Amino acid sequence: MGWIADIKLLRDMHRLERKQNKTGLVGAVNPLVGLDRTWGKTPPLDFKRMVDSTRSWSFVAAYKNGFSVANVPLRLFKEVKTGDGQKELKPITDHVFLDLMKTMNPWFNRFEMLAITQIFLDITGNAYWWLNKDSLGIPREIWYLPSHWVTVIPSKKDFIAGYVLRVPGDPQHVPFPPEEIIQFKNPPLHDPHYGTPPMFGAMADVDLNANIKRYGINYMNNDARPAGVLETEKSLSDEQYNRLMAAWRLKYGGTSNAGKIAILEKGLAFKQIGSSLKDIDFPNASRSVRDGILAAFGVPASKLGLVEDVNRANAEANDYTYQKETVQPRLILIEEKLNEKFMPIYDTGLIVKFDNPVPQDKHFRLKEQTEHIKSGYSAIDDERAKDSEEPYKETETEKPLIPFNLLPAGGTREAPGAPGQAAQRAFEATQQKARAKWEVFAQIMGPQERFFANAMKRYFEGERRIVMGNLNKVKAYAKDAKAGISANIIFNLKEENQRLRIISQPHIDTSFRSGVEIGYKELGAELDFSLINPNITRAVEQRLGFFAGKVNATTIKLLDEQIIAGVQAGESIEIIGRRIGRVYDFSEAFRSRRIAQTEVIGAANDGQLQAYKDNNVEKKLWLTARDEKVRGSHISADNQIVKITENFKLGSGVLIQYPGDRTGGAPAGEVINCRCTVQAVVEK
Repeated sequence: MGWIADIKLLRDMHRLERKQNKTGLVGAVNPLVGLDRTWGKTPPLDFKRMVDSTRSWSFVAAYKNGFSVANVPLRLFKEVKTGDGQKELKPITDHVFLDLMKTMNPWFNRFEMLAITQIFLDITGNAYWWLNKDSLGIPREIWYLPSHWVTVIPSKKDFIAGYVLRVPGDPQHVPFPPEEIIQFKNPPLHDPHYGTPPMFGAMADVDLNANIKRYGINYMNNDARPAGVLETEKSLSDEQYNRLMAAWRLKYGGTSNAGKIAILEKGLAFKQIGSSLKDIDFPNASRSVRDGILAAFGVPASKLGLVEDVNRANAEANDYTYQKETVQPRLILIEEKLNEKFMPIYDTGLIVKFDNPVPQDKHFRLKEQTEHIKSGYSAIDDERAKDSEEPYKETETEKPLIPFNLLPAGGTREAPGAPGQAAQRAFEATQQKARAKWEVFAQIMGPQERFFANAMKRYFEGERRIVMGNLNKVKAYAKDAKAGISANIIFNLKEENQRLRIISQPHIDTSFRSGVEIGYKELGAELDFSLINPNITRAVEQRLGFFAGKVNATTIKLLDEQIIAGVQAGESIEIIGRRIGRVYDFSEAFRSRRIAQTEVIGAANDGQLQAYKDNNVEKKLWLTARDEKVRGSHISADNQIVKITENFKLGSGVLIQYPGDRTGGAPAGEVINCRCTVQAVVEK
C-alpha cells in the first residue's frame, strides 16, 4: 500500500518543515497532541464491517453510483456582478484548480477520486480528502483517506480539532489538522461528526443476502445441513463407516454429481430430512433481498442490466428518476462541500458546479415545444435552437406565429396601394401562410414520428424473437419439415395484429389528436376534447384495424417470399432462418421509420379534417412541402382546392380525401412517406 506510505512521508515532511520554519501552522497540530490518548471519537457505526460487507448487490450498487457521479463533468465559474447589480456565473477554463483536478496525485486521477469518494459516502457515509499544500498554503495534490480508517477528534470550541488516520496493523497513527482535510459526509443520524450511509439502511438485507448466498453455495456443495441420512439396522465399524462415507462423497458429493442415481448396499436405506432450494423459494427470496439493497442505494434494477418487466419507455423513465433522485443529490453534496471548504483557498468568488445529469423529459419537451409554437409564444427557430438544431432562417420561422391565422407576428394583412400591388400582397401573404402552416405541421409531427419509429423497431424485435422461436419448434419436431414451412405456421396473424394494435394505439391516438388541435388553432376555434372524444376514439379504432392488418400482411408476404425461395433452393431450416432474420433486419432498420412517418402524417391529416368538419369549413386545400422531395403526382395537387367532402385528384389520377388517406384504396406509392398536409379555406 505505497500511497499510504507516501501520505505518511509527506505528513512527516510538512510537520518538520513547519517546526523548522516556526510557522503559525504548527499550532494547528497542537490540539491533536493534547488528545493523543484517545486518538479521536469512536464512530457510532461499525464502518469497517460495512466495508467488509460490501459485496454482491451492495458492491454493484455502490460502484454504479460512484461511476455515475464521476461521469458528470465538474466545471469552474467566477461570480461576477452585471451592470444592473445582478450576479452571473462566468465560465473559467484555465485555472490551477482545473489542472489539479486532472491529476489529483501520482496515483489517482479525477474520475477515480470522485468515484471512490462517492463509494465511501454510500458505504460509510463519510469521505476524506487530504490536501497536500505547498508553503503558500495552495493544494498541490489531493489524496483520499479510507474513511473506515479515519476518526474525528472533536473540539468544544471549533467542533472539530482534527483527524487521525489509523492503518490496521500499523501502530503509528497519523494526525491531520482540520484545514488539511475536507470531510464529505451524508446527513448524520447518530453523531454530528459522522455521516450515516445508505449502507446502514441496507445492512439487514446485506446480511440476509450473504446468508442466502452462503446457504446456496453450501447446498450445492452438499455441505449445508444434510439433505438426508443413510440408515441401517446393523452397527458399523469405524472402518466400514469411513469407507461408506468416502465412497458416498466421491460418487454423489459436489455440483458435478448432482442428480446421479444412488445404488445402496444391502441393509442401507436413504431417508430425506432436508429441504431443497425450491422448498425455501430461493429465487424469490434472493430477488426480494436484492431489491431491498438496490432501493437503499437508489439504483433501479434496469440500470444494472436487469430487464425483468422493462421496456424502453420505463427504462428511460427509470434513468430519468435515477439521475434526478439518486445521482443529482450526490453531486450537490460534493459540489457544495467543495465550494464551502476548497474554493475559498483560491478566491471567494470561485465556485464549482457539476453539469446537470438529468436527461431531458422528452414528453414534456415535446408538449412544451408544441404549445410554444402553436400559441405564438416563440418562433420555430427559437425552439430548434433550444434543441441544438440548425435554424431554418426563413421569414416565417424567425418570428412567432399568430395562432388564429399563423401569419408572422408583426406582419400586415393588407396595405393601401394600387390594385395590382394589393393582389400581389394578398398572393404573397397566402403563400407565406401556407409555408408557415406546413412548417408548424412538420415541426409538431416530426418528434411523434421518431417516437413511433422507435416503438415499431421494438415491435419488430419482439416479433423476430417469436417467429424465430416458432421456427426452432418446427425444427425440433421434424428436421426435414422445411417443405411444409410457411409464414402462417410460424406467424400467428391474429395475435400479431392484436399486439401491434396495443403498441401503436397511443402513437396513432396522439397523432390524430395533434391534427385536431392544429385544425382548431388554425381556425381560432375553442377546443374541448371531452365533446369530441367519442368521435376520436371511433376514428382511431378504424385506423388501428386497417393499419395493423396492412403492416402484418406485408410482413407475411416478405416472410413467404424468403421461405419459398429457401425451400425451392433446398436450403436447411438454419439457412431459411437466416433469410427470415434478414427480413427483420430490413423491418427494424427501414420499415419501422417508413411506417411511422406514413401513419403519423395520415392520422394527423385525418384529425385536421375532423376539426374542419366540426367547425363547418366548406373547402380544403392540398399543401405540399414544396421542396425537391415532393413526388410529381403531389406537385400537381399543390394548392388544389376542393369541397370538404370531396376527394383531391392527384397527378396520377388517384382520388384521395387527404394526404396519407388509404381508406379509398389509394396505392402505396401515393401514400408511403408522404409529407403533405391540408389547409382550411375560409372564404370571407
